[in-house]
Amino acid sequence: MSAPTPASLAARLQASLADDVQRSVLVMLTATVLVALAFATGIGQRALQHGAHGADASGSMSHAAAVRSEATFLAAMIPHHEEAVTSAEAILAVSEREEVRTLAADIVRAQAEEIEQIRGWLSRWYPQQGSVDYAPMMRPFVGLRPSEADQVFVADMIHHHEGAIEMAQAYLALPGQKQPEVEALASDVIRVQRAEIAALQLMLRMWGVAEPDHGGH
Repeated sequence: MSAPTPASLAARLQASLADDVQRSVLVMLTATVLVALAFATGIGQRALQHGAHGADASGSMSHAAAVRSEATFLAAMIPHHEEAVTSAEAILAVSEREEVRTLAADIVRAQAEEIEQIRGWLSRWYPQQGSVDYAPMMRPFVGLRPSEADQVFVADMIHHHEGAIEMAQAYLALPGQKQPEVEALASDVIRVQRAEIAALQLMLRMWGVAEPDHGGH
């Protein structure tokens, strides 16, 4: 049997992600083609196999450790998403690459919507839950050329997405009853952000940039 082509993978991923996150047509076409290429070259398969890597004491592992209940998972996701939105807005101000601008704009839209949704759930189900400590994961772009800022943004966003996956996995592993809406959100975080990791890794590869080891980040 012949291997799936990038075109067939793109069509399959487009249909799946459209149902899950209701992305716009333009963003869907761009992101799914990148993801399809990543799977065709084997990058996406590796991202799905190990999910996250390079976690360190100040990064995704500490965020996952903060997930002690459904309430703390939701509270922790707010600053995590807010940092992604802030960084994506910052790269939109400097990036000259269309693929970076498209994915950054999608991150702003999708994660800003999730922040409002999560705040509503906290208000409804866990009004006593306060904010949680958050260790920043994204570097600023001050003094960098646009191409350098792109590389920092993409490399750091891979690490940032890995942190979100760690948090979602930690939440799903918690014992006890869970709100179905929150379970669905956690599953979407794992599925969608793994796909975006594949696209981001492909960007670095296309630019000839090695993905950094985040052990000291």
